[in-house]
Amino acid sequence: MPSRQTDLLLGGLATIAAALWCWGVLATIPGVEGEGRLGPRGFPLVAGVLLGALGIAVFADAALRRPSKRDAASFNRELGPVLAAAGLLVGYAVLLEQTGFLLATAAATAIAVGPILKIWRWRLIAGMSLGLSLGVYLILGKALGVYLPYGKLVNLAF
Repeated sequence: MPSRQTDLLLGGLATIAAALWCWGVLATIPGVEGEGRLGPRGFPLVAGVLLGALGIAVFADAALRRPSKRDAASFNRELGPVLAAAGLLVGYAVLLEQTGFLLATAAATAIAVGPILKIWRWRLIAGMSLGLSLGVYLILGKALGVYLPYGKLVNLAF
């Protein structure tokens, strides 16, 4: 079971990330004129709100939980992966703007599977990275028409 401090940190970081995400969506993705329609910003905005709700739930659960004696040792062991995941989210946001959805998602998935989860099977890393980025692009971008960003430096639109 994760330590109380880890859950407080993770819940707080998720809530902050969700607030920044929602602000970025509202500031950069155009809405649709008319009542009751969110347009292209609908899916990313709902994803940000859900992330915020989950972050608040994790934070509240940890805040209400009684501290245990194992928390300090557990926190020290869990801090690295939590900070790595937070860094991955920040890096993904930067990559998303520069390289677009396909390359940023493939790179973030490779980093999550390899260095963070410590799974070093290269075929698995390549398959998951390419499969996830192409699968989500085809389902959300092409089949459902959800806006997925193109990059400023690299534009892989097909």
